[in-house]
Amino acid sequence: MALDEKHFKNVCIEIKRHLEDAETSKLAHWYAASIYGKRHMLFIGLPATIFSIILTWLLSSNSQEFISNLPATLKTIVLHTPVFLGLMVSILSGLGAFLNYNELAIKHRTAAENLHSLWRDCKNWDTDFPDNSLCEKAVQAAQLYRKRLNEINRDAPQIPKWAWKSVQTQKLEGSTRYENEAITN
Repeated sequence: MALDEKHFKNVCIEIKRHLEDAETSKLAHWYAASIYGKRHMLFIGLPATIFSIILTWLLSSNSQEFISNLPATLKTIVLHTPVFLGLMVSILSGLGAFLNYNELAIKHRTAAENLHSLWRDCKNWDTDFPDNSLCEKAVQAAQLYRKRLNEINRDAPQIPKWAWKSVQTQKLEGSTRYENEAITN
């Protein structure tokens, strides 16, 4: 293998591709993690918690005096409410396990964190390899980065289309730019 200026330039081009891939993928994964986490909290966790608290209160001895003072029709409704709430809590628990929003959020967040680590390594490429004098080590580093990227992509969940659509907006907002860097488009 000829470890010359041309080879070094090809390695640098590969690193720029890894940088772009890691940048766009990490933003999409972070966005997906955020959305899945919010879905779990708002549609599963919060309602299940509220229903459980109400159910616990209705079944507690403290509520019995309150219920006994209610009008007959309202008392009948309140006395049947625990069955409905118990069913709702069970359904929400089942949906939580079936939809798996929380687990998806964790997997997307892990992928984003791993991609961010790789992105930072690629971002610092010019510092680590300023010229072709370390071409052999640069090739080894590029091969390692390639392997890391492949492993991250293999283990990561598929990024939904709606998460990909958020990437450009996040870039424009400066989410992957440092203050001391020039804006490039």
